[in-house]
Amino acid sequence: MRSLYLLSTLIILGILHPTQNAAATGINDKVLKGNAVYSIYELSPKTTAIVINYAETDSATVFDKIFDRIEEQDSIKANWFYSQFDEAIPIRGVQIVDSLGVYSLLYNEKVEKEMKPHVEKDFYVYGTKGFDVLKPQKVIFGLDECKTNIFAFTLNGFDSSKNGKPIFASDKKIELVYGRNYKEAEAKINDYYSNIEADYADNIPTKVYANIGNLYFTYTDDFKWRDTFSFDNTECFFPSRAIFRLEKDGTVVPVWTDGLDLFGIPCN
Repeated sequence: MRSLYLLSTLIILGILHPTQNAAATGINDKVLKGNAVYSIYELSPKTTAIVINYAETDSATVFDKIFDRIEEQDSIKANWFYSQFDEAIPIRGVQIVDSLGVYSLLYNEKVEKEMKPHVEKDFYVYGTKGFDVLKPQKVIFGLDECKTNIFAFTLNGFDSSKNGKPIFASDKKIELVYGRNYKEAEAKINDYYSNIEADYADNIPTKVYANIGNLYFTYTDDFKWRDTFSFDNTECFFPSRAIFRLEKDGTVVPVWTDGLDLFGIPCN
């Protein structure tokens, strides 16, 4: 049984976000040193985006700082949450741009204006079978009292028929090898997860889809929640992406890992 919620454990280990800077989250490994790597999720049938979690690291990211400053001035969160609890209260400060998925995805002009310069460049967008080079379009975000709060930088034109499901983006090209047989590495990585104590778990196995030498690129996701999400029928409440290093002694070490809490553990 694969652990669902590993966030607190990974923060303790110091590997959820090894470094945070104005560019992005860095990967602490010789092969990938200096690369900025982000998770990508299909948040709804019409929105695919680079996703950065809001207020989830010990030190605030540049995106956290921008949002918090604007939020302090304009009370974006308070206005949004009040409107959700009472339909008589008008939605102020944000525009709902997509409500087809798990989140009501929101737009604020000030937030976009200040965040966009930090991601206004081409990214290598890697899927389970190949990659595209794309530039983020809109800056939106998802606010929820229970689920992971996110900043999302939308991507248009990813060719899923050629490149598979989108998984992560990098600001530099990474020479991934899309191999055919990762059963041994997958077994070790799933054993690693199963040995971590967690209060929440599901049966979504972690899949390896590519590697660079002894670095293995993984996802834990059934990709169904983007289309239909409900507490009765959804099986994947904690989609995640990760990179593991396979050591000479056969053990696996997480180099980078990132995920979403769609279950809403803080409210459980």
